[in-house]
Amino acid sequence: MLNDYPLLKLRPQDFKHALPVVNRTRRFVVFIPQLLHGGEALVYPRNTRRAGQAIKQGRGIVFFNGVDRAWQAAQGNGEDCIIINDVTQSQADALLTKYHALRGQNAALNLDSIKRLLAYAKDELGIIDFYNKSAHSVQRDTQVIDATNPFFMEVSKPDLHHALYVPDAFVFDGPVQQVYPHGAVMVSNGKRCWGVGTEVFLRGYRAVQRGQERILSSVETDFVQAKHVYQV
Repeated sequence: MLNDYPLLKLRPQDFKHALPVVNRTRRFVVFIPQLLHGGEALVYPRNTRRAGQAIKQGRGIVFFNGVDRAWQAAQGNGEDCIIINDVTQSQADALLTKYHALRGQNAALNLDSIKRLLAYAKDELGIIDFYNKSAHSVQRDTQVIDATNPFFMEVSKPDLHHALYVPDAFVFDGPVQQVYPHGAVMVSNGKRCWGVGTEVFLRGYRAVQRGQERILSSVETDFVQAKHVYQV
């Protein structure tokens, strides 16, 4: 049960001895156009614990992040994106094919076709990690991996973050409430922190040692043995 999980609260000093990392996650970016009537109301759906409450102000599109177990929302004003996160080349190619099929002769996707693209990612490709981001920050912080697929991007910004592994179940209240029944990695940029699913983190982030990036190997090696662990 959600209410059985402790609420995780972290202070900046908790990251004093955390693992230095950079984000190199690969994702398929869905740029949200100006939706008809702005899209749908950005409220929690029926049959959820917060049904009818606002996720954020405005209108756009509501969707679910299966990794964070969190309802999220993107604005329908042409300035937001939905990140389909942690994707491979083959998954990105399949998403591009589906994108073109759904768009058809239209200039852009609409509310229904965006939801169908997310459903395809989940049901056919097994991708459940979706979150919103501003189009400006995507264009600033990522680069296209393959020119034949302009929506397949990798985070390229050099910003150094610090990471702690939290092995036990917890809830974290950030921009959205994140729920991790099996633990997760908490990442801080010095001003704020957020949760990342453990497997997503290991695939998408890189440890930084003496100014050089290296691929992460395992929770045991990179966090437990190195004592970068936080107990709730």
